[in-house]
Amino acid sequence: WRIVYFGYTYCPDICPTDMQRVAQGLKELKAADPDKSGKIVPIFITIDPDRDTQAVVGEFAAAFSPDIVGLTGTPEQIAATAKTFKVFHAKGETQPGGGYLVDHSNVVYLFGPDGAPIATLPTDKGAKAVAAELDRWVS
Repeated sequence: WRIVYFGYTYCPDICPTDMQRVAQGLKELKAADPDKSGKIVPIFITIDPDRDTQAVVGEFAAAFSPDIVGLTGTPEQIAATAKTFKVFHAKGETQPGGGYLVDHSNVVYLFGPDGAPIATLPTDKGAKAVAAELDRWVS
């Protein structure tokens, strides 16, 4: 089982919130059913490879849980992966000082052991809803 989320580490709000809810949902599932939670690998994939190096993505993912795998790649690899997953992303206008935001979809996907898409996780409803949805599907 895989949880897949596309975001970026410099995101000021939604990415850290979604990742926290995923991590908390997994923690709640682990407390209720350690066997199920042990079958799930959560994955964070950056959509901002220019700033999100391997070290940066790894640190970001680990801040939420040591179990979250953080992935980055070349801009071309990230663009191809995002396209495969139908993830919208667009770099915003560069601000004074060089910073920028990245607009992107924020869907948390659940894939089964065979790689087939199963569901989206309701991070907008909180960690308990994430745990309940994982409990519903993971066997």
